[in-house]
Amino acid sequence: MRNVLVVNPKGGCGKTTVATNLAGYYASKGVDCTLVDLDQQKSSYQWVKSRPGDQPEIKISTDLEESHDSKRVIYDCPAQIHLGLTTDLINRSDVIVMPINPSVIDHRAAFKFIFDVRGMIRAEVCKRIKIGLIANRANPAFNSYQELEKFARMMQTPIVTTLRSSQNYVTAAERGLSIFEMPRQKVATDLDQWKSLTYWAEGKLLRHRNDINASGKTSERVEAQITL
Repeated sequence: MRNVLVVNPKGGCGKTTVATNLAGYYASKGVDCTLVDLDQQKSSYQWVKSRPGDQPEIKISTDLEESHDSKRVIYDCPAQIHLGLTTDLINRSDVIVMPINPSVIDHRAAFKFIFDVRGMIRAEVCKRIKIGLIANRANPAFNSYQELEKFARMMQTPIVTTLRSSQNYVTAAERGLSIFEMPRQKVATDLDQWKSLTYWAEGKLLRHRNDINASGKTSERVEAQITL
């Protein structure tokens, strides 16, 4: 089992978007997955319940104390999460991802939280738990993104990937889908942005050397390898 914690104490940063699409990624790969919705709005819960019957199953729970036997468990955390719950979830987690918008207000809200999270991680498990940022609704060409990069360096926390502001996420959510279950030609750019996140979360690579690029040369395609 591998537990992924999607967390940020500030609302509106894209936690549910990341959690549901990560669950959709694992489901599309045939990996047994449970999504645990801890937010009072229950957006993840509603998303799972609206999924079409012909799509891969994603288990859903709203009970933190419920036991899960899935290969991947994803926790969608509420905003303004309290210290006790944060500590409990960290102790359960293998991977912590923190979606963050590139703005000074968001950086300030994240500063103390990341500092506290690092302090909560016990020394003996510090090397096991991975913490990373997701630059959400971000454009690397903007000055605000450069400020986010400075913040990440200061906090010694990597920006795992950058997700653009895309209508594809809205369309997918309305249909109970993830972008991994949308027509590939429509979401190709978004899927590319997820590659580094899925690689980082899983920690291994599969290399395919038999892809032929436009120039006729053999290229190397890299994607995440899921170790069960």
